[in-house]
Amino acid sequence: MKITIDTDKQTLSVSDQNQLQQLSLYSKEAFEILSRQWLKVGWNENYHYTFSWQGLPVIQLPEDIIRIQEVIYQLKPDVIIETGIAFGGSLLYYASLCKTLDKGRVIGIDIEVSPETRQNLESHILYQSKGSK
Repeated sequence: MKITIDTDKQTLSVSDQNQLQQLSLYSKEAFEILSRQWLKVGWNENYHYTFSWQGLPVIQLPEDIIRIQEVIYQLKPDVIIETGIAFGGSLLYYASLCKTLDKGRVIGIDIEVSPETRQNLESHILYQSKGSK
């Protein structure tokens, strides 16, 4: 597939197997094509590893984090369980949302938590021990 963007003409052309499709650059269809390519490049370049929350890495895309926030805001859960905590940034993110909502708590589960991640989480102001370490 070949994608050509012409900002002067405000078009996006897609050539695939001898078929040419020309779209308005600012159309929904063009946005979807560009978004798919952006996502592929982003995953290839580990873009999702470049974000953090309160100093700890969050291995998620910003759009996903915002959408999850909306779900948490709407549901106002009593408990959020995260499996696979990596560096702990998303645990802090969810905990800060619970603090803002004045409702809920976060439980992180992982096969192994590095000593550095454990220290970072346990020393954070939002940390409250409720179970085994």
